[in-house]
Amino acid sequence: MRSQINELVAMGDIETLYELMAEDDDWMNQLDAAEGLVKLGDRRGLDFLLSAEDSEEKEIRQVAGEILAAPVIANRRQELEAEEEREFKKKIENAKVRLQKGRKVFRYKTVYLPSGSILGGDTHNEGFPVPPLDEFGLEGWEVIDIILRRKQSLIGSGDEGSTGVYFLLKKELAPEESTELDEI
Repeated sequence: MRSQINELVAMGDIETLYELMAEDDDWMNQLDAAEGLVKLGDRRGLDFLLSAEDSEEKEIRQVAGEILAAPVIANRRQELEAEEEREFKKKIENAKVRLQKGRKVFRYKTVYLPSGSILGGDTHNEGFPVPPLDEFGLEGWEVIDIILRRKQSLIGSGDEGSTGVYFLLKKELAPEESTELDEI
């Protein structure tokens, strides 16, 4: 399969490489396809390899690390990340122009709060303060969604308690807040 992947790289066949990376049953083929995508400058391959470095399987982590450490891939990674940074800086400058023209610009971020800091004992269903969210709200951040974080437990244990909540926050910038974009 390795020689077939090399042929796909030589042909510049990004779509087939992506399909192999995403759908092949053999993790080694997936990593090889991801490597091929990186060689062709496709960020999806790099993201796949970076996530493979966090795999629960030691062998997968090791192979992904070796691929990422290879000089060709390490150089391509630097190029991809530098290009991303340049593009992001352009977006920041465009956002500043949008603000100057009176158009909307938003910032987003997530905040994790453990259950204990949220559930302070609302025994009368009257609600209770959540100081970290109050602080963000006073700075102009709005909660737009939440994602519960559940305990990781054995299958069938019946323990599905929440350990905390990720809050997705949104803030609309005013023209005079354009300097906040420099902090991103």
